[in-house]
Amino acid sequence: MNNLLIAYIPLILSIFLSRRMLQSAIRKLDDELKIKLINYTTKDKSLQLGIVAAILVLFLVNMKFEWISFWISSYLSIGILTVLAIFSVYRAYQKLKADGFPSWYLSDMIKGNLLRSLGLILFLVILSFV
Repeated sequence: MNNLLIAYIPLILSIFLSRRMLQSAIRKLDDELKIKLINYTTKDKSLQLGIVAAILVLFLVNMKFEWISFWISSYLSIGILTVLAIFSVYRAYQKLKADGFPSWYLSDMIKGNLLRSLGLILFLVILSFV
């Protein structure tokens, strides 16, 4: 089986599971907190998704044209995505905690976001080292 196809399996699975976890947690919030959550997520997600997309595109294009060593691009991409995942989850946690979100929601939010990030990192690891 093609490595690209194998790499997509944990990525798609993690996105699906993460989305289910986050939707379940959001349903339990009261309406006021749901509105606050919408305001937070619409501001920050576009920039974050743009950065992740740019990293993935550059990584995949570098696989084809090898502008820099494949190993360097692999470690660099995985490192940047790991730091970005930790930073974005930490920043979201701080904002939501300061705004009075319940601890159970914060815990579910951290788990869901880290699960999605893990899937993305596994995607790159499989492409790079398998």
